[in-house]
Amino acid sequence: MEKVCCLFGLDGSGKTTMTRLLASYVSRQGAVCTHWFRGSHFLASVLAKFLSRFGGFRGSCNPYYGVCISGRLRRLWVHLEFWSLLPHVFVRGLLGRVCRFLICDRGFLDFVVWVVVTLNYPGFLRGVYGRFLLRLAERERPVYLYADLDTLAKRADVSRGFVARELAVYNVLARYVSRCWVDTSVGSLVDSVVAVWRCLRLR
Repeated sequence: MEKVCCLFGLDGSGKTTMTRLLASYVSRQGAVCTHWFRGSHFLASVLAKFLSRFGGFRGSCNPYYGVCISGRLRRLWVHLEFWSLLPHVFVRGLLGRVCRFLICDRGFLDFVVWVVVTLNYPGFLRGVYGRFLLRLAERERPVYLYADLDTLAKRADVSRGFVARELAVYNVLARYVSRCWVDTSVGSLVDSVVAVWRCLRLR
């Protein structure tokens, strides 16, 4: 296994469970660290919660915060999201240096999908931030955990429509970034763990 591995995919795809199992197994070979981040962070997260109190911003574009960012504010919001993510970028880089093994629950591609879907902004991929994050995602050489739409909709605490939009974007981007896909809706948990481990061993 490489020193750093990254698992990415939708909520409900099994990233956190897989991270814990891998960390437990790899810890036999030396100190292991795990790192996780969510969609919006720090300032963006706090501001989203604040804006959700106002009728003009309430909506299901971002179902986790119950807020919709208008097209006029979209570019500004992208800046907020990106700069709120940077502390996690630095922490991940530091952990990669000080830990023998680093297992990441979510990667930079998860953040890209989050911005594209919650802002309904495919153009983010062509911008400076989007291109930069895609390059970082490629360097992570991530393993894509996924499941069929019905399974993910049952596991998630958001609407089926939102899950479907996320899944569509994930599936497109994963073709360019990830060489290894693991379907966690097929077989047992042990089967999924074995499949992920093979991905990490073969890269």
